[in-house]
Amino acid sequence: MEIKRVETVEEYKVVEDLQRDIWGMVEEPPVPLPLMVALNSNGGLVEIAKDGERIVGFSLAFPGREGDYRYLYSHMAGVLEEYRNRNFGYGIKMHQFEEAAKMGYSEVRWTFDPMKARNAFFNVGKLGALAYDYKINYYGIMRSKENEGVESDRIEAHKFLNRKKVTIDEFEIAAKITDYPAPWGEFKIRGNSLAIEVPLDLGRNDLDLAKKWRLSLRNAITSLERKHYVMSDVIKNQNSVYMLFALRTVLGL
Repeated sequence: MEIKRVETVEEYKVVEDLQRDIWGMVEEPPVPLPLMVALNSNGGLVEIAKDGERIVGFSLAFPGREGDYRYLYSHMAGVLEEYRNRNFGYGIKMHQFEEAAKMGYSEVRWTFDPMKARNAFFNVGKLGALAYDYKINYYGIMRSKENEGVESDRIEAHKFLNRKKVTIDEFEIAAKITDYPAPWGEFKIRGNSLAIEVPLDLGRNDLDLAKKWRLSLRNAITSLERKHYVMSDVIKNQNSVYMLFALRTVLGL
């Protein structure tokens, strides 16, 4: 696999097509070529991943700012379906972190859908990001196949490039699935570190179930954030994941 910054108009055109293919965009437009050129030429970072001569994935990031603090915001990153679970996505993100550090950033931020447990495992469990700042219906109702019919809640991932991951070995189960795959009936916040269980596959064809999980996760995570908990790790099991949350003081934040 080769990962490099986009250089030609032809490569930008392929990235437009990749956006449509990866997320099943129908009514939603991709980030257009002129905007990608502008971002890549003015402090942003647009990269592609190649398998031989074929472009199979990409990432798109731009400078972000919170007061005087600056970070790189990763708006999009993805690979074609046949290249998933082959470490292509991992390679793209790790290369992005390396380039961000060279550009002088100490943090990369992005958002993901916490209801998609595999994504949570990848972003927090594998990439080592911390996740907090829950955003309700962040993009409004989306029409792509990946998001259709459910409000677009997201949580922000924070990858601190100069910080090692803090491992939590002991935690309480605050919410456990007892009637799979329905949401848990009980949720209790207790202890300095705890976990909530989420199914790996909610099923795109069961919209009612997806909506129930959206509300359950929204209520749980926003309640945890109000009490200063941060998602610090994700442990994957056969049919579910445990999302681990720890107090900011435990994580040194």
